[in-house]
Amino acid sequence: MAKLFCFSRRSFLAGIVFFLIPVIAILSGCQSRYLPPKITPVITPVRTLAPLSPQQKETQLALQATATPIPSPTPFPLASATPMATRTPKVFDNINPFTGLSLRDDSDLLKRPVMVKLANWPRSLRPFNQINKADLVFEYYNGHQTNHLLALFYTSDATAVGPLAPGRLLDARLARHYQADLVVASAPEMIEGVFANTLPNRVFYRGFAPCPGICTETEAQGGNTVVDTAAIREFSAKDRPPRTINRSENLSFSPKIQNWDEDASRFSYLYADFSVMDWRYNPDTGKYHLWQEVEDENGELSLQPSYDRDTGEPIAFENIVFMMSNYIEYNSVTYDINLREADPNQMAIFLRDGKLTYGTWFSSNQTESFTFFSGSEPYLFKPGRSWYVFTTTLSRPESTIDGEWDLVFRLK
Repeated sequence: MAKLFCFSRRSFLAGIVFFLIPVIAILSGCQSRYLPPKITPVITPVRTLAPLSPQQKETQLALQATATPIPSPTPFPLASATPMATRTPKVFDNINPFTGLSLRDDSDLLKRPVMVKLANWPRSLRPFNQINKADLVFEYYNGHQTNHLLALFYTSDATAVGPLAPGRLLDARLARHYQADLVVASAPEMIEGVFANTLPNRVFYRGFAPCPGICTETEAQGGNTVVDTAAIREFSAKDRPPRTINRSENLSFSPKIQNWDEDASRFSYLYADFSVMDWRYNPDTGKYHLWQEVEDENGELSLQPSYDRDTGEPIAFENIVFMMSNYIEYNSVTYDINLREADPNQMAIFLRDGKLTYGTWFSSNQTESFTFFSGSEPYLFKPGRSWYVFTTTLSRPESTIDGEWDLVFRLK
């Protein structure tokens, strides 16, 4: 590891960390172990990988089909505790609390956020549609070395964000933290029960909310299911009981970066060498642009820029945050994360303006949005949109060459 983590601890009033979602163990008996495939670091602007054999293609997504043991919590390497004054929540009437951008209409702050579940796998579903309009995007592991995304729309809306994906356990946690309505394609029976218990009248499924709220395109258009977030808001106001939300605490923002730990012109996040989220800083836009693996007709994989399906614009965000988290594994496709509410010592890596900063992330309870720190002070985000990645407590960044990093997802 290129650099050891060094974090300050802050003392808070003791809080009890509750699990948001009661999950009945759905596995019994012994579980077999497996070894993850060897990861090849991404160190060139466009990397070509070896072609896949027919057998590899068939088994690519099933390499990890055998369940692994539930990971046990691992203590973080932390410095000694440092006293910290009680924080006063920051609420501003004309600022989006998640982006730091000014609002034309203060009434937008009274909207309930809409979270839309998005699929990144299989590759045939790509590219994303209107994901750049989201205030926040959450990314997490979905099994078989793949990922899912959850896009949050608060003061902005998308007319056709997609492709819509099935719901997972973590979606309920995040929707509750951000007081959001949740839109998913479907959900397994157990997860649907969790949604009913924890998000009553706040979940919209494909087929249960009319188009234009949730629409499935024709095959000629691509066949994906897309969501109109403004239509979901209107449908919710007419069909669901009236509800109010509490104002979210504002994140801290600064147009210019103040302090940082490392240069980071590229940061590659690898679930496997065939499943890569590669972020590259573009000084012309001031954003990190997303590159992903693309398979050609010969079965060869290379990293290429990701573009919006509607507009052709690059997928790009001002801030990228990696949040070290405690994953809970029930089987190869059922995962949850213990978000450890009231624990201020959870590690984070922040990217903005081509720089990397080490810090921590925190939420005081199950219904408060996440806050972030660099040392004992709030981390200063760049005004704009942010992409949050839930990686694991075992994942650590490794420097490949100056200013370039690889972070490999590791469950054990």
